[in-house]
Amino acid sequence: MASPTKETKQFDDLLTCSICLETFKVPKYLPCLHTFCETCIDTYIVSSKEKQNTSGGFTCPVCRMFVSFKGTQEKPEAWASKLPINHFVTSMLDKRAIQRSEKMCNSCQVKNKTKEAISWCTTCEEAFCGQCEEYHKSFKITSKHTVIAVQEIQLDRSGFQLSEALSCEEHIEKIVEVFCVDHSQPCCTLCATLTHRKCDNVISIQKAASDIKQSNQTTELVGKLKEKGKGINEIVQNRKQTLENIQTEYENILQEISKLKERTVEHLNKIEDQIKFEMSSSKKQVDLKLTDEIDKFSNYKSMVNNWERLLIGTIRRGSDQQCLLEVNKIGSKFTTLEEEMNEIVKSIKSISFLFVPSDHMKKFTSSIESLGSFKMVEQCLERTSSTLVNKTVNFCTGVVKVVRTIADNLGQPSAIFVHDYIVTTSKSKLAVVKYSIDGKILASLPVGSFPTDVTQVNQNQVAISLYSSDYMNKVLIVDSVGLKLLQTLDLKNITVYGLCFVNTDQFIIACSSTLTWINSSSGQKIKERATRGSSFFVSKSDKKDFICGDGNNTVSRVVGDTTKFTYTSSQLSDPRGIGIDFQCNIYIAGHSSKNIHQITNDGKLIRVIPSDTLGVQSPWTICFAQSGNKFLVTCIVSGKVILCEID
Repeated sequence: MASPTKETKQFDDLLTCSICLETFKVPKYLPCLHTFCETCIDTYIVSSKEKQNTSGGFTCPVCRMFVSFKGTQEKPEAWASKLPINHFVTSMLDKRAIQRSEKMCNSCQVKNKTKEAISWCTTCEEAFCGQCEEYHKSFKITSKHTVIAVQEIQLDRSGFQLSEALSCEEHIEKIVEVFCVDHSQPCCTLCATLTHRKCDNVISIQKAASDIKQSNQTTELVGKLKEKGKGINEIVQNRKQTLENIQTEYENILQEISKLKERTVEHLNKIEDQIKFEMSSSKKQVDLKLTDEIDKFSNYKSMVNNWERLLIGTIRRGSDQQCLLEVNKIGSKFTTLEEEMNEIVKSIKSISFLFVPSDHMKKFTSSIESLGSFKMVEQCLERTSSTLVNKTVNFCTGVVKVVRTIADNLGQPSAIFVHDYIVTTSKSKLAVVKYSIDGKILASLPVGSFPTDVTQVNQNQVAISLYSSDYMNKVLIVDSVGLKLLQTLDLKNITVYGLCFVNTDQFIIACSSTLTWINSSSGQKIKERATRGSSFFVSKSDKKDFICGDGNNTVSRVVGDTTKFTYTSSQLSDPRGIGIDFQCNIYIAGHSSKNIHQITNDGKLIRVIPSDTLGVQSPWTICFAQSGNKFLVTCIVSGKVILCEID
């Protein structure tokens, strides 16, 4: 087994300020979780404000994330003092000092004395010499504090924590005592009283942190951080390689131009300069674009690597409470980063230069007006790198497996992933139900009538379509965190079944042979489109297209007003829900044919999956996780919601 000193050295990078490159002195952390000495970050803030002359905040010295202080009354010189202390790093520094026999008695230091510490109080978070320890035990208020011998800490024996208390981020002077499950937020008693008094599920911090280090949530997050780091590195390497290729292609084209120039010196000087200028301008733009992408994803990698080190450090060296705090902080930031990255990755294009000599130039005639055409060729990369998901999966040939049954007897359910939980509709309960990924009911919202479909609006909101026999159909906007109703859109004389949020401010409503676009804020009808039937659900792969049933055995994908493909199969009967994985493969639930058709994004059949292999009699809806190999299938016969995966 590694010695305590050797093991502690593995975390030296966590205890070293990246500005001064020395051990932290009063470690303060930023929203991106990068930590710096208070004096170092204070100096950086003041100097960066003088250089950049920006108002309202500053950028992190490592990842360049903007830290906002907009609206605060303090001057930049005081911002560093307002940043939260990194208690985990402080605890690690104390522990390292103890293990190196460098820790002095804190009480003696107050009296300007230097005496080696022999014990540590986990409540006061202070070290004592023998005499001060006796004084500490003699006071009634501190007599029951947990005191650990320094020798025990140096031997690194299990069962001790340097700190039993964690400060509240909102109220620094208060100690974290409870945890709000509804908002995944650690709280002091003041937070619980003022902010979370109406929350239904508030438990002790000890109960919330129980077994957090061994939990699936922590393990999966560590795995995601590792895989995300690999994916970011892949993108950075791709951009660097493209930059090198561009340089090579650029130089090759210049050589070709020079060879042509030798035979047409007098006549070609003018047009040579012209095309060189054109190429140079384009190359500058490409260089700037690629360099910006490299910098951006290098910053992402720095951020993800730092989160990984923090989380692993907390798991190995921190308390359960500290681990809980880090898991929640990193988990929420990881989700935001993942969505931001997916949007950026979709816009990344493969770039190359192409030069084609003109026919006139080849014939070497005096009528030549140009050396040729210069083009910058851009091609879209895959929607997402394979290493940006939890594992590398071949969606075309991978084995389809059932992970677990999430729910049963819901009656014509529709289900989607929202963050790390599942939201479903239930005809039998006339409600919307929120489940954990393990199938536990987290919340339920009665809706009064038949909920037909659910779609995600943003990070914290979903929309539910409600069918009513008297044509008083509705769309409900619901807070997905607490499952509380936020808004009701009345849809008079609009037939309702499937629902899809598009274009940042619109819903597409599908029913039978009609698609209707409505405003997502007012419910006002925008336009309507007729189909050939079986249009009970509608899905999208990006903001410009939609995919829906277009006949009893047909599905169509439409971009704008143009039909990109129509897929028809004799093995498909009554298409219903449509799912799309992160590689843009499309999955069609064959309601009556009792199968799932997997096709490419241009409408070519990949395979037909019998629904009984998933324990589903008649598939109803399909939804894939945003960046993974897991998906949900619902059954209209049994009312089941099944969690599956492609492995």
